[in-house]
Amino acid sequence: MGAFRVKLSELAEGKVFVVETKFNRIGITRIGDQIYAFEDVCTHDGEAISHGNLEGDVITCPRHFAQFNVKSGKALCMPAVEDLPVYSTRIVGDEVEVELDD
Repeated sequence: MGAFRVKLSELAEGKVFVVETKFNRIGITRIGDQIYAFEDVCTHDGEAISHGNLEGDVITCPRHFAQFNVKSGKALCMPAVEDLPVYSTRIVGDEVEVELDD
């Protein structure tokens, strides 16, 4: 699928910035000096996970309260049992590049 870039200035600590790609929605967040990207969908029921609450590195689905670690994608509690897909990121100048799976 390739990669895409967003301005670093668009990413606020503790907030999720959502990008629509041809294939899916990607949530991007800043935690300290690190940037994390993940598929914007709860693996339990398909809800947009970006509508949930992000505390530290844990995001909670607003529908059934499944939790995921945005750094690793690991599902942390029921009802989710499948991990959240995560994507590699790197800072290039004043932009963040998100590498999508081929």
